[in-house]
Formats: sequence, C-alpha cells, structure tokens
Amino acid sequence: MIYFLRHFKVKDNSKSWLNSEEFNQWVKSYDTFELEYNSVVLPKNIDKIYVSSQNRAIKSADFLNLNYKINDLLVEVPIKSFIYTKFKLPKWLWLFVGRLAWFFNLKQLETKEETNERIENFIQNLDMNSNILIISHGFFMILLLKKLKKIGYRGDIPRRIGNGKVYILEK
Repeated sequence: MIYFLRHFKVKDNSKSWLNSEEFNQWVKSYDTFELEYNSVVLPKNIDKIYVSSQNRAIKSADFLNLNYKINDLLVEVPIKSFIYTKFKLPKWLWLFVGRLAWFFNLKQLETKEETNERIENFIQNLDMNSNILIISHGFFMILLLKKLKKIGYRGDIPRRIGNGKVYILEK
C-alpha cells in the first residue's frame, strides 16, 4: 500500500492581489510560512516514509515525529509569474495560469517532461512490496497519483487533495 499525506496547511496571511514581482517573491517565501497542524492517525504498518525536501513537508513529518528519508524528487512543481507586469492580479489567478503555462510547456521553471521524469525516477526506486508513506505537495501529488493509477494502483482520492489528511492507494 502507498499512503499519501499532503503537508499541513500553510498559514498564508499575505495580500491576495499581487503584481508579477510580488507573486514571485510570495512563491519564494511560501515555504517559510507557519503551518496549521491537525491531528492525523497514521496506519501502524508503514515500512518506509519519504518526504519532500521542501520545508513545509519536513515540518509536517517532524510534527508527526516520523523517521523518514528526504527525497528531492518529491518537491512541488515550481511556479513563477507568467508575465511581467506592475498590474496586480489575484493570487489564485497567478497560480491557475501558472499551472496552465506548465501544462502547455510555456516558459516555466520545469517542463512537463521534466516533472514526469522526476515522477518516473521516484516510482522506479520504490520497493512496491513495502507499505510506504509519502509526504509531498498538492499539484505534484495529483501527477504522482495519476502515474501510480496507470500502473495498477487504486484508491478513492478526491481531485482536491486536502492538507494534513491521509489517502491510500493499493495494488
């Protein structure tokens, strides 16, 4: 079985309308924000735990007092502003269009092919006979789950993966 936990919710009290420079700065500082912790019941049968090397995932694992391995392949798909402008746009729009730009391979920090290669590399190094917990990030987890489902894993995981909740895939 593979268990998934999206890091705990980030406390983001920053302004919601940003210009491109402010958005890029917000992206850089997002990983340093405090987290909103909640109680999580983890299964007892976990053999291996892999955690993204980004701070919010590590802090989530530390809060749960877990013995884990940090894995750079599990980091969130990077994002940046899609245009340079002093005009302020809502943060959700920057995020939405930034993900669309990634989907269409338009001047982002990582191409779709590079993201998929990271996912493939991670999956190839997993011991599929172990019960695994992965602590990572929302968009990356959606893509990872899609790949795992293609190779025969099944589970009832919503389209919007909640923070600080455990999800299960089984073969």
